[in-house]
Amino acid sequence: MDLLEDPVRKAIQRGADYAETFLQRKRRVFVKEEKGAVKRAVSTEYLGVGLRVIVGKRMGFAHALNPKSVDDLVSLALDVAKSSPPDEDLNGLPSPKPVSYLSLMDPRIRDLSVDEAVELTLAASEAARKFNMIYSTSSELEAYYEEVSVFNSEGVNVSEPRTSYELSIRVSAKEGDSTGAGLDFSASRFLSDLKPEELGERAAKIAMSSMSYELIGVEELPIILSPKAQIIMVPFLVGSAANSENIQYKRSFLSDKVGEMIADERVSVVDYGRSYPKGSSKSFDGEGLPTQDLKVVDRGVFVTPIYNHYTAGKDGRESTGNASRGSYDELPGVGAHVVRIEAPDLETEEEEVMDVKRGVYVYTTFDRPNLATGEFSGLAETAFLVENGEIRSSLRQTNVAFHLLDLLRPEALGKDVEVYGPFAGGSLRIRGKVAGPK
Repeated sequence: MDLLEDPVRKAIQRGADYAETFLQRKRRVFVKEEKGAVKRAVSTEYLGVGLRVIVGKRMGFAHALNPKSVDDLVSLALDVAKSSPPDEDLNGLPSPKPVSYLSLMDPRIRDLSVDEAVELTLAASEAARKFNMIYSTSSELEAYYEEVSVFNSEGVNVSEPRTSYELSIRVSAKEGDSTGAGLDFSASRFLSDLKPEELGERAAKIAMSSMSYELIGVEELPIILSPKAQIIMVPFLVGSAANSENIQYKRSFLSDKVGEMIADERVSVVDYGRSYPKGSSKSFDGEGLPTQDLKVVDRGVFVTPIYNHYTAGKDGRESTGNASRGSYDELPGVGAHVVRIEAPDLETEEEEVMDVKRGVYVYTTFDRPNLATGEFSGLAETAFLVENGEIRSSLRQTNVAFHLLDLLRPEALGKDVEVYGPFAGGSLRIRGKVAGPK
């Protein structure tokens, strides 16, 4: 409590008009496996404090790791404020609002030992290596337990524990001169969602199925995106494109489109700040304000950007609870929580989403869209040719291209909803272009 409250009180006593402390206690367990052998297994822990002060229209920020005294921290933050240029858009710090707390902490992850983490990691790789054609595996497990607290001079005083994990595995297959590769991952706040054997087996089957492949040329085809293929692009729609800071600075392709119809009238896009605790939903944001489930696109209309306290003040709005802060050494930015595209009238079974005469099924892609144009062009790391609703063969060196707004005009939306960090949703079918080396 001394590290949380004392910096704010001392900063106010020494002339700050506003002050805020962000405290983060974090424990990380990390395991890396290669070819069935543990290459690294560590547990680290730290306590970090970030102090933000506002003096007039000037802001200062300082941070420290495991500080033994707050006096130097306060002095540095005040010195930074005094030497910073004035910002006429500074509007103080947020006043408190009631926070209803979610359950975001798994005691199993909080107490996870390195030995237990090793067992989980090896279980995934062993499940993959049970198949004779699998000759190599590489997997990583990261598990976090953190306590996050925000305290400011206006009365904000919130704190909660959170946990999370991610286990990813890459495998290689070989038979004769044929080779293949597979990748899969699992992520959640709760260890009960982790099935390492299923993960390893699925990655192995992807690798083996990719041994039989073909090359295609340039075509315009239906593109079916699995939930895992959308894990970057769908959150990007809200966290980057509908980010109020990017819109205010005209960096986003959605700038000047608030209030316009940008999607199919049957489609909405929701940022779920609260409803997906196994994902990145949380009780309060990086400034201690309560999160909410927010419709960013409502029946096709772009109704609101997402805001933190500062960007909301510039537009004469209130924060939407989207202050983003990943670490104690960062100032609050603007970010999404868990983004989902919803279209109940278009929802169908996964088999129906795949029901195309000829198309491409993308299981994973990790490229990012272009913020200024909204265009996406990236490598389909794991992709398959679909004919008459069935997967025919693997594709290699294949790129897919479409506009992000095409995601909001889907041909079909699957009921196979999965949740990974900032994403929730089912398979999605759109029209786009594919380009292979043929």
